Formats: sequence, C-alpha cells, structure tokens
Amino acid sequence: MEQEIIIALRYELAIGEVSLDEIVFRLKELRDSLMLRILERILVSYDDLICERLGRTDLYPSKARKGLGRHFQKDDQAEHSCRGRKIRKRGYRSHPRVVSTVFGQLRLPIRVVECCRCGAFYSPLLSALGIGRYDRHESNFEQEVIEAVIDTNYRRLIKGRSIDISVGGIHNLVVGSDLDRVYQTPVAPATLSGIIADGTGLKQYRGEKGELRAVIGVTTSGRVEPLGTFTNTDWSDIEKNIKKRLEKTESPIPPFIYDGEPGLDSFLADITQSQRCTWHGPRGLYHALWEDGLKKKDSQPEIDRMKHLIGIELPKGDYEILKEEDKEAVNSRYQASKAQVQELIETFRQKGYTHGVTYLEKISKRLFTHIEIWLQSGVITPKTTSLLERVFREIGRRLKRIAWGWSDPVATKLSKMILLKQYSHKDWEKYWMNKLHIVGHFQIEIASVY
Repeated sequence: MEQEIIIALRYELAIGEVSLDEIVFRLKELRDSLMLRILERILVSYDDLICERLGRTDLYPSKARKGLGRHFQKDDQAEHSCRGRKIRKRGYRSHPRVVSTVFGQLRLPIRVVECCRCGAFYSPLLSALGIGRYDRHESNFEQEVIEAVIDTNYRRLIKGRSIDISVGGIHNLVVGSDLDRVYQTPVAPATLSGIIADGTGLKQYRGEKGELRAVIGVTTSGRVEPLGTFTNTDWSDIEKNIKKRLEKTESPIPPFIYDGEPGLDSFLADITQSQRCTWHGPRGLYHALWEDGLKKKDSQPEIDRMKHLIGIELPKGDYEILKEEDKEAVNSRYQASKAQVQELIETFRQKGYTHGVTYLEKISKRLFTHIEIWLQSGVITPKTTSLLERVFREIGRRLKRIAWGWSDPVATKLSKMILLKQYSHKDWEKYWMNKLHIVGHFQIEIASVY
C-alpha cells in the first residue's frame, strides 16, 4: 500500500559567501536525525494501518489480515498462539520502546490493543515487525558494529565511530552471531584447485599462547574459499569438519598443500593427494642439516640443489593444445628430479646426515604431486602455502589489535568473520541479506524535491 511522507526543511544562507563544503557538512549533520524522524513516521503509519485492519473486520476480510495480530493466549503458561484477529485499541504504553539503529536510538511509541477473543493485551506493530520481547537493536545496526569490529578494537570503535553501544554490548553481538552457519554449507570440490591448511600463534588470556588453525580452498580462478578456522583444536577434529563441507562427488578431490606442520601428514589423506609446499621444503632441509651439525655455508649448496630439483615450471596455456614434446619435456624433467632426490638421500646417508636423510625420505613422495596431477589431467594446482600465509597475516594483524586475551570460541568466530568479509564478499553479502530478510517487501524513493 503506497504512502507518502511530506518533509519540510528550513535553511538560511549568506548570499555570495556560503561554500559547497559547508552546505554538505550541515546536511551530513542532519542526515541521521532526519532518517530517525522518517523511520518513526513510517512505523507510526504502519501501526495505524495494522490496527485499522484488525479493528475493522467488517471492511477487511481474513485475507487482508494475513500475518497480522499474532499473539499468545492470555494467561497461557505454555504460550499457545491465539487464533483471534480482532482487536480493541487500548492506548499507548507509558514508556516508548528504545531500539538501536544505524541512525541512532529510535524511541518508538508502542500502541497496545486488546484481543476480542482471549482478552490478551499486546502490540501488533512489534509482532508485525518481528521485534521480540528483549530485542533492543535491529540487524543493520548489528552488521555495522561487526564490520567495524573487524577493522578496529572495541574502544576505538566506540570513540571513533560514535556508535551508541557499550563495550559489553559489542562483545555480546560478536559472541551471539550465528555466522557459523555459513561455514556449514557444502563446497563443491570441482570449484577448487587445491586445499591448504596451516596454523599460527595467538596470544590469549594472561599471556598464554594458543594456536589459530585455518583451512582454505583455492578456487580454479585463484580466489580464497574459506573452509574454516579453529582455535586450539586438534587437526583430527578439524579434518572431520572439513570433510563434512566437501560435497560427495565422483570428480577427484583437489590436492592438499601443507608446509610440514605436525599433524598434517595424514590430513585428508584418504580422499586427496598431499603436496608439500615447495617453498618450505628447502627451508625445512636447512633446519634438518643444521641438526646434523652443518653450518649455513656448508648446507647452502645442498639446499640450492634441492630448489633446482623441485623448481619445475609447467607450460602455460591449454593442456589439450600443447605439443606432445612439451609434455614429454616436463615428464623427463620430473623423472630426472625424482631420481636425483633419491641420489641426494643416498649421499646424505653416506655422509652421516641422519636428520637430512629422514627429512628427505619423509617429503620426497609429496614434492611432485602438482606435477603428477598436471601430467595426468592437465590441471594446474597450487604448490606453495603462500596464499594462506597472506591470509594469516591479514587475520593476525586484526586479531592482535582486537582480540588479545579472548577465549577460544570468540577468537575462532572473529577469525571466521575476517576471512569471510575479506575473501568471500559475495557470501558475506548473502549472509546479511538473509539475516535482514531483504526480499523486496518494502520500497522507498524520492517522489519530488522542490
């Protein structure tokens, strides 16, 4: 039903002296208070329309009252819904309902009506708007607070953005968010070219050290697909969670890339092939040889040799139209590198580098997975964890400023928010559109300005 609001603005200006900047500044000052007045007028008008339909059942059939007047039966402890949809107006509550909005605090007069069937007193406007008994803010306000929290800490948020909410109120919004349900939706493996997992340190209560662990997918277009973040959670439990998100499909699961962190050697091993990060491989060899007593100047030639062996570059372009000699060149280099890695292991064994031998034997079968996949299917997959390293820098930069000393569940939830907003903007927007119930039931436009 179309309605109109008439707005009258009064202004004064010094002819020939006023600047555009000052006009915009004053309009910006007026913006929030104007929006609050408009919001109040819309809700009061909506209240009148609802009560008109519920009070004049002789004019409005049951179809016109659909969805209006929901309330519980009077004195019913079990809170069964009353089927009555006819009312008598009984005035207004003595105190208005205060609701926090993105424009500021809305002080809404609440009309009370009496059900003609059960005699219950209730507010049909609150029922129609979906405002619960203890709701004190609307979801747009929640979105603004959470997006601000992602960028700064609580106190700076209140001071810098003038959001009318306490530190405890901000914390409750973050803790009470149901954003976890986004991380329960299935992910099609066919859309991913690889899965990466890693962990990073996290400062917690009283200076205790924790660990934040993250698993991401890399899409075929090179984007980050957040699969989950976890604080102080065992990798076996994380693996179960990730498996639930991966859709069961006949197509092959993309390879799993990791940097050798303890607990990841068998991660997703039953459904995917593992690839050791080709950057961390030589770096780990340096530490293994250091444990064997070699100084950097002595171990560097062996590290450089390993970098050369695993640094096989794949041809760019469509695999199907590549010449056979190009594919054969990659295969020859791959077979030669595998053989030379085994030779390097034997050399280390003869020299007594036990830690170096153990390390190379452990990773040798997982250094060329990306080459093997390319030779079999032509699919280019990630070979390093650098993308996740960048993600961790982004998460760490925010968590260190925002969440020092937080509990495991809250640090996990905030890291999920950061990942989703930063790297999966469409999912972030979809989540809020669903939460705000934006389905096109309300439209507003400027009719005229004169």
